[in-house]
Amino acid sequence: MMTTKVNTRCYRFPEVDFEPESRTLYWMDRAITVLSYEESRMLEMLCYYAGEVLSSRTLFKQVALPDSSFAQHQSVVTSLMAKSYRNGKKCLPFDVVGEFGFRVALPQQTFAQRPTTPADNQPDLSPPPATKSPALSDPSLSISKPLTTLITIAFIIIGIAALLTQ
Repeated sequence: MMTTKVNTRCYRFPEVDFEPESRTLYWMDRAITVLSYEESRMLEMLCYYAGEVLSSRTLFKQVALPDSSFAQHQSVVTSLMAKSYRNGKKCLPFDVVGEFGFRVALPQQTFAQRPTTPADNQPDLSPPPATKSPALSDPSLSISKPLTTLITIAFIIIGIAALLTQ
């Protein structure tokens, strides 16, 4: 029998990774929190629109099961808020924005696979470090600013398109 390792989407925050397909939060201390179907769908939607404020009604329409009430939806919000804490510290940036709704801060990166640590007893297959070229430190060659701008514009366009199609 052959096994295949499948890549999954992973939203990475400073202290926790969220994998929507497995409905799981992977904490940096190796603890795992399994989310309910509704919690996972809600967090996935908030991650998809990261940085934007989504109203409770919008979230309810998009993620609630057909037979769910708004009160049950509010219970899911409360449960997800509670699961955003680890050891008394808020680690998942899931915020209530006054009476306007909810928001998740932008993830640091989105990975195809959760990174493993050397403690996982896996061989280090990374290439040896390259020597640093003086040209690499030239600020005129930096791609980070244009890339950040491009990603920000893409999020704005996606947000406007989502609003127009509702």
